[in-house]
Amino acid sequence: MKTIKIFTLVAMVILAPMSFAGAKAQAVTPIKAYLQDEGWDKLGSRIVNMQAEHDEIPVTVMDGVFTKVRLKIMKAPIHLLNMNIIFGNGDNQNVVFNKKFAPGTYTRIIDLPGNKRIIKKVKLNYKSVPVGKGRAVVTLFGKH
Repeated sequence: MKTIKIFTLVAMVILAPMSFAGAKAQAVTPIKAYLQDEGWDKLGSRIVNMQAEHDEIPVTVMDGVFTKVRLKIMKAPIHLLNMNIIFGNGDNQNVVFNKKFAPGTYTRIIDLPGNKRIIKKVKLNYKSVPVGKGRAVVTLFGKH
């Protein structure tokens, strides 16, 4: 009985986006977006404050240990200068981008040093992109 319930749930997740085929076409279809996020855990999001030009995404120890991270940009473009990953033991890793990211795009995948790392927080440094389309939402994903 459990197998049937699991199969039904998986089929609903995969087939549900197909029911919206008549909707406005996007650069990334819902199924492609699902496959891009498969195996990645959402660790947190931040609506960036374009006046401050720096923000933090806190991550809790309960999220676990990770080998890779990446960011997804939504709602508005952002010129991401760098991100500083602060680990549970106090070490950090600075990753330089210095690149403009459009909404719906991902950063490259960042391999974390060591075997697996606990992430305490991620600090973001960016420049404003004056386009009048609102504020960007930056989401941090991690892979175990």
